[in-house]
Amino acid sequence: MIEREVISVCNETWKVGELSRLTGITIRTLHHYDEIGLLSPSGHTDSGHRLYSESDIVKLQQIMSLKQLGFALDEIKQMFERSDYNPQQVIKMQIERLDEEIRIKKELRSQMKELEEVFDTVHKPSSEQFIKAIQLIINQKKYFTEEQRSKLKIQYEKFKSNEMEALTSDWNQLLTSFQSEMEKGTSPDNPFVQELAQKWQEGINMFAQGDTDIVQAAENYYRDNPLAAKENGMSRELYEYINKAIISSSNLNGCLKTT
Repeated sequence: MIEREVISVCNETWKVGELSRLTGITIRTLHHYDEIGLLSPSGHTDSGHRLYSESDIVKLQQIMSLKQLGFALDEIKQMFERSDYNPQQVIKMQIERLDEEIRIKKELRSQMKELEEVFDTVHKPSSEQFIKAIQLIINQKKYFTEEQRSKLKIQYEKFKSNEMEALTSDWNQLLTSFQSEMEKGTSPDNPFVQELAQKWQEGINMFAQGDTDIVQAAENYYRDNPLAAKENGMSRELYEYINKAIISSSNLNGCLKTT
């Protein structure tokens, strides 16, 4: 039976093989660092073998941290040669980088959870569905705050499936009516179109729970993403037509309130 060599981390010095086994850095890499003058051992044995000290290990840790931050070996070497080099700054930079990685990971997890919910009822979603869902999640995050998105989700979950189907049917009928009047050339100021605009606003306010910031965010989203609106049955032309009707309706209501 071959006994495994036990290496104490409390040694005052370490040979290159010992340091390699302790750190996981190959002997070849350590030799290379020595050859380019990046990390030379503090001493040597009588037979010429490299001996690394505790200060060498501290410097090795700094090298690995800087490499992880994306610096090239020649850049790291130049840093060490500078009189104003601050090892504490390296640690600070690495912590900032890790914080950013954590933030990105959390955001990615949040997006994956949303995808999971989006396709919870879909047996075999297509690649196109996944792409559209990803685009929707990313785009919506640009316009809606986390608080607004949470509020909309809670409101959505309040509706039973049959209620949501009825609301969707009514909304599609409203879009169809707007589309028909637009194609006929009916003015957005027309009383019937104004009545449609009132129903549209009531539906939006009901779902947004009267939160004008959510309503504005939704308007900004559909204004800047015409393809998303089109997928919901609303072309750019129809969106602009409905918007004119809503503005006209709002102005009319304002006039009625002041008279």
